[in-house]
Amino acid sequence: MPPTYAGGQVARGARLGFLGNKDYMATPFSLTSYTEQTIRDQQATSVAEVLTNSDPSVRAAIGSSNRYDALTIRGFRVENSEAALNGLYGLVPNYRINPVPIERIELLKGPAAFLYGMAPQGSIGGAVNVVTKRAGDDPLTRLTAGYLSNARFGTELDVARRYGEQKEWGVRFNGAIDGGNTTIDRQSVRDGVGSLGVDYRGDRFRWSADVIYQDDWMRAAARGYTPLPGIAIPNAPDPRINLAQPFDYAKAQSVTGLTRAEYDLSSNVTLFGAIGANRFSFDKQEAPGATLLDSAGDARSTSQFQIGKSEAVSGEAGVRSRFDTGPIEHEVVVSGSSLQRTNWLGQTNYGSYLTNIYAPTLLAWPGPPVSSYPEAKASTLDLRSVGVADTLSMASGLVQLIVGARQQQVVSSSFDPVSGLTTTHYDESATSPSVGLVVRPIQQLSVYANYIEGLTPGPTPPSGAANPNQVFAPFKTQQYEVGTKLDLGRFGASLAVFQISLPSGVIDPVTKIFSLDGEQRNRGIELNTFGEVASGVRILGGVTLLDARLTKTAGHLNDGHYAIGAPDLQGNLGVEWDTPFLPGLTATARAIYTSKSYVSADNLQDVPSWTTFDIGARYATKLAGRPTTFRASITNVLDKRYWIANPTGYVISGMPRTLWLSMSMDF
Repeated sequence: MPPTYAGGQVARGARLGFLGNKDYMATPFSLTSYTEQTIRDQQATSVAEVLTNSDPSVRAAIGSSNRYDALTIRGFRVENSEAALNGLYGLVPNYRINPVPIERIELLKGPAAFLYGMAPQGSIGGAVNVVTKRAGDDPLTRLTAGYLSNARFGTELDVARRYGEQKEWGVRFNGAIDGGNTTIDRQSVRDGVGSLGVDYRGDRFRWSADVIYQDDWMRAAARGYTPLPGIAIPNAPDPRINLAQPFDYAKAQSVTGLTRAEYDLSSNVTLFGAIGANRFSFDKQEAPGATLLDSAGDARSTSQFQIGKSEAVSGEAGVRSRFDTGPIEHEVVVSGSSLQRTNWLGQTNYGSYLTNIYAPTLLAWPGPPVSSYPEAKASTLDLRSVGVADTLSMASGLVQLIVGARQQQVVSSSFDPVSGLTTTHYDESATSPSVGLVVRPIQQLSVYANYIEGLTPGPTPPSGAANPNQVFAPFKTQQYEVGTKLDLGRFGASLAVFQISLPSGVIDPVTKIFSLDGEQRNRGIELNTFGEVASGVRILGGVTLLDARLTKTAGHLNDGHYAIGAPDLQGNLGVEWDTPFLPGLTATARAIYTSKSYVSADNLQDVPSWTTFDIGARYATKLAGRPTTFRASITNVLDKRYWIANPTGYVISGMPRTLWLSMSMDF
């Protein structure tokens, strides 16, 4: 993996899809890789927490009070299930990624269909790739004990060894379990995760394999709300208040196996391949999200039971070659990828009831069911693609040009849950080209530009459309981006200007014909900073300015309006200070700001801006001769009450003040 940058919070590079690992200065894309050290120091319980805390272009769209994660990146929603694992889609748990087995969290901003292939749902705003842990050269045995308020306790074991004359064989085991009551009323959790990673590194052959098991349980997951059109959004309630019922729960289990190999046919030709499989199963009883009825916080809710599972197989294979044509160096990559996933679902629906977000109605039981269907195959998805790219380097790499394209095929079907008959079938393909240029006038500065596309499965016309059976090809999202990157050795920064145009489906108000004539256009400026600004002082964060507009809407009614759930200003600033008066003591502080967000396309409903502050400290010392680190932090220290809005028009309460404690000892 690319080495860490000064300060250890980010890495010097990350995986650029099928192009492999690249230094951030040599890539014509916005690319950041957050390290295991950052995950540990933030005492994170999910990948979404790390990205929200660290990157100004990312926000959690759901919140950790829920059973699952979702993100917004550059103003677009990205589901947790769209994250890649070691470069392959379809292998992470659908709900939440436990960070215990994770070495790096790599964030590529913008569409990434050319680099990774199409994500299961498109993933327009960016691509998240999580990289599993590997054994380092030095033996490691680390035990960690942790606590979160109000009464959540956990423990984690991390063991790594290398074997062989050249330490060519590596084994790393991670296991963790935690549980107890959270800061949310009547809510408790129990999470467990175990992983085993094995790798071999030879002169010409490299191989790795991972097995990851994750088991999550939550009682009374706190869901969000969908406002009724036209109402004023009520003030955010105390986030400790929970509308979930005493009988609500969610269980989920995920098992993943993955192997990857590379073989150097020569010094200039490398074969590579990977294959993995995941099985995710769940059952849950919960409210799918209440409807806000008025500004007084009255709401209509319901209860729903679901049981289901998904099975996925994902893989890639390719060849990478290097050769010269005169003064130009080439690195040509040809790769094919495949993802096959099948989903099963069963559901029971119950009647609705009235409640209030400030004074919830609690029920003894959900009541008699009003409809149901048994668990059965619900849908299948088959994504197949072939990509080719050429990286041309000149002047010892100071000028690089990446050109290429990917041909993507999407085959999907959905099925009637009772009869099992196919209700919809979709088989379409598209080609997405890309070009990127990097120029480094001096070693410490790079200037770049890119054009890249995203692919999303074509939509199905809704009921009431005049063309209900029309099939649309995968629609393309186009991104144009220019930027510059700075590397001063111990301090780094990047500045990017981008535009992303996303087609959307609309119904003509006169003809009732459904078409892809709608469009959302997100323009933005991003500034990211990291590293050491002075001796013992490190920063991590930045600012994102976003102008997200609905440029083409049905009947042109909302043309020019701001997009839903896309704030025009987001800022993060995390600071660490190694105190001179007590060696080993580091003080930390973080501020996160999000401006006003609109909840409706007519821009008549919005939620206010919010700012949260976090403080903390860690102390590295030795106990009985063993390296030990104590960590403590308080998030949302002022106990701010605020709404989180996301692009679906959904709002959810932010997290209340929370205390985090942990102690790690190396044996």
